[in-house]
Amino acid sequence: MPCYASATLMKTALFLFGSVAATALVFTACSSATRNAAFDDPDGAVRIDGGLGFGEKEAAPQCTNLECKQVTCSGGGTTTLTGTVYSPMGASGDPIYNAILYVPNADLEPFPKGASCDKCGTITSGSPLVTALSDSEGKFTLENVPAGDDIPLVIQVGRWRRMVTIDHVDACKSNSVPAEKSRLPRNQQEGDIPLMAIVTSPYDATECILKKMGVDTSEFTVPSGTGRIHIYKGGGATLATTPPSGDQLWNNPATLTNYDVIALPCSSQPTDMTGRQNVVDYADNGGRVFITDLSQDVIKQGPAPWPSTANWTPTGSFANPASIDMTFPKGQAMAEWLKNIGATPTMGQIDLTGTYNRTSGTMGDSQRWVYSSETLQTYSFNTPVGADEATQCGRVFYSSFHVSQGGYGTFPASCNSTAMTAQEKALEFMLFDLAACIIKDGEKPQPPPVK
Repeated sequence: MPCYASATLMKTALFLFGSVAATALVFTACSSATRNAAFDDPDGAVRIDGGLGFGEKEAAPQCTNLECKQVTCSGGGTTTLTGTVYSPMGASGDPIYNAILYVPNADLEPFPKGASCDKCGTITSGSPLVTALSDSEGKFTLENVPAGDDIPLVIQVGRWRRMVTIDHVDACKSNSVPAEKSRLPRNQQEGDIPLMAIVTSPYDATECILKKMGVDTSEFTVPSGTGRIHIYKGGGATLATTPPSGDQLWNNPATLTNYDVIALPCSSQPTDMTGRQNVVDYADNGGRVFITDLSQDVIKQGPAPWPSTANWTPTGSFANPASIDMTFPKGQAMAEWLKNIGATPTMGQIDLTGTYNRTSGTMGDSQRWVYSSETLQTYSFNTPVGADEATQCGRVFYSSFHVSQGGYGTFPASCNSTAMTAQEKALEFMLFDLAACIIKDGEKPQPPPVK
């Protein structure tokens, strides 16, 4: 039965049963798990006209799919889903900040392949009925959720995306989502994982961070393999099948543009201007680039205007604890997140090891994240640098502190099995921010509008 009873049905009921019986019949026809709008919506198909009879209006649009399971609750209540978003590791891992959660009302579509302009404020597929974001504790609340059995829920951070089914949602109540159903995917059988390229480093094993985050080792393959994380040989670890060298990544623009994210950890970067220009072009077209320590020359010695994003003449010495810049929304969230998970005893401070003085501060529109004394430790910028914000689609993160041990041998045995350090967790936060949709750093993330 449609959400709006027709005038013909009501006239028939009035003729057969009288006005009182007809009113009950219309309520029955529009109740249950459909929207009860026939009597309180002035634009509805029918209405009560002064209590004397029934007037007629042009038929209103009918609900479609799960929209028909959204209910109007008495007393201003609503049907909610609540829970916590986790990394692929699940409840034993870390919560995820700024994840988008939504109930789709249409099929999800595959993401476009390779670098593209993923701006915040839109969801490309699924026609979401309701949306929400997770906070710095990873917690979320979705309101006005469809009630009933087998309700789909999508968890998404950039091109990390997983859709699960909630077995049953009670109408007009708060429904808790189990932790196992609110984590990001561990493999591509569970959902979408960004296609990443990592050039291995002898000092900075970015691949080990992703493994510790819970990504299945089957997803780490050579570029010709079926995994979502492609390993290129730098000075660090290798795979059972020898990967191609890093220059086969950055010297080929067509190869670069296939990836959603590329990681150039310490000492694993192009040393010529052609390769550096290719990386700049990749980021300008929507690519995401993660750079640490001595791979700084991609920026410092790269094509203009990248060198002007920071002051590359250090003027101070490093001293613990480092500070987290809490003057912008994501910096505040990062400080809260690190404190919430126990990585830092004092909010806004973090102890670092294996770090160096590479730059003294940001320049232009770059955003400082972690700093100490007069030394800049971590910063980011959107690309193309200097372009109008509405046209910026790419993003770059640079960190002067090392990410993770485990740079030698054959992956995954090359990775240590110790718990993630505080600075590994800080880089975990940044990796998810790097993958997320692009907004100005000074803006607070907002849930995408429903369609």
